[in-house]
Amino acid sequence: MGRTRRAATDRPNIVWLLSDHHAFAHHRAGPGPSPVLRTHDRIAAGGVTFPNACAVCPLCTPARASMLTGVYPHRHGMVMNNGDCGSRLDFDPDEKLFAHFLREAGYRVGYFGKWHVGDERGPGDYGFEGWSMLGYGYPYWTDAYAEYLRERRLPQAAVDVEWHFSDAARTGAGVLLKDEPDWYRRMECCGVMTTPVETHEAFFVANRAAEWLEGVAATGDPFCLRVDVWGPHHPYWVAEPFANTVRPADIPEYPNFAHDLSDRPESHRRFRDSRDEHGGLRTWDEWRPVVARCYEHVTQVDAALGIVLDTLDRLGLDETLVFYTADHGDAIASHGGVFDKDSLMVEETERVPLAVRWPGQIAPGSTRDQLVTQMDLVPTLLDAAGAAGSEPMDGRSLLGILADADAPWREDLLCEHHGHGHPCFQRMLRHGPWKYVAHLGDTDELYDLSRDPCEGTNLAEDRSRRGVLADMQRRLAGQMEAFGDGGDDASRLRKEFI
Repeated sequence: MGRTRRAATDRPNIVWLLSDHHAFAHHRAGPGPSPVLRTHDRIAAGGVTFPNACAVCPLCTPARASMLTGVYPHRHGMVMNNGDCGSRLDFDPDEKLFAHFLREAGYRVGYFGKWHVGDERGPGDYGFEGWSMLGYGYPYWTDAYAEYLRERRLPQAAVDVEWHFSDAARTGAGVLLKDEPDWYRRMECCGVMTTPVETHEAFFVANRAAEWLEGVAATGDPFCLRVDVWGPHHPYWVAEPFANTVRPADIPEYPNFAHDLSDRPESHRRFRDSRDEHGGLRTWDEWRPVVARCYEHVTQVDAALGIVLDTLDRLGLDETLVFYTADHGDAIASHGGVFDKDSLMVEETERVPLAVRWPGQIAPGSTRDQLVTQMDLVPTLLDAAGAAGSEPMDGRSLLGILADADAPWREDLLCEHHGHGHPCFQRMLRHGPWKYVAHLGDTDELYDLSRDPCEGTNLAEDRSRRGVLADMQRRLAGQMEAFGDGGDDASRLRKEFI
């Protein structure tokens, strides 16, 4: 196949790599290259990394819908997963996703992998090419996955299940993933994949995306490709050569693992207690093997996404604009020893990796400390492509600060949460080193992240910080008004401010 090159200034090709439920905040082994995130660091070395990137909402469907529309969850209406508690289940039929605007600008737009923003309409209904599934999806059941195995002469994926969060009966050897009758009940697991790593869903998705890249590159058409893998969301299935690469004994106890949550919202304590009631791990030594599998799973998924970068290099598409991020984080073993995320807006669920590479346009190896969200990537890619988007869009194009670290940018960042399977209305504001989380009908949170990055001490009731609290509440109210966040719960929340 011939090598296709496009000038970076001439409607760049775009690749957006997206992982799911990504353990990131406080999980990296200090500054510098990470043994866990080689592909992320490969992109960052050639471009820019954003250490203060936040999930617009630390929950799958709301964040994913915002990463397709560029607007906040309270505006697109998908405020919880799976239509819970009256949340919208699908987009409005006339909703315009970024694919619509790119196609109008002459782009081919691909989408491979997890969707989780609708049970009735999928990517193909919005102009995307590629492969996906309605709802959350379970790729190991699909004909497309079976065909992938046949083409590559791979066996059916099998795992030895070492641990299940609440049901020891679901552990055991030789479990075939295609035969799992209730994949949702198998989700809170970890274990070793006994088949080749290529049988893992992330490698299936990445390889199919790479094949699409080869086909579209041959045409010379400008393209945008989004690759959404299911991992490193649990279950943490890890295959060779990634299995047993992290020694549990080498993982130090998290600073907030043993937090008693006495200064936290009641919703935090209820979540911790519910986890304990269902067989939660109690000691750090019990947690170490599970956390190790989590880290190995992150590395494995990160390596799968690297297949897409390798394909760009092989095709000579080295001037492609590349994004790498996640929909939200993973609270594993943090804040009293919880698992998953519930409705927490802690750093472990809020902070996400974000690296951007655009050779010839972005200085390599740079860092931007600005407050950003993954929602900003929608206006960014439309801006780079010269494609008109819908107005107003809540996200902001990053191109200005990518080119110039001193370019004007937002001082305050609003993020939101409406609950996970149950109502839990929260709004978060970041300003400078300060983080404020307002809880409707519950205890608020205030942290100085420059001094307390693991959120060990809630300062919301500290009399010496009442001025800071009042300023953060004023700023939050201003952000909510600016972005039309004015529903009944939002109005009640603002009435609780000082």
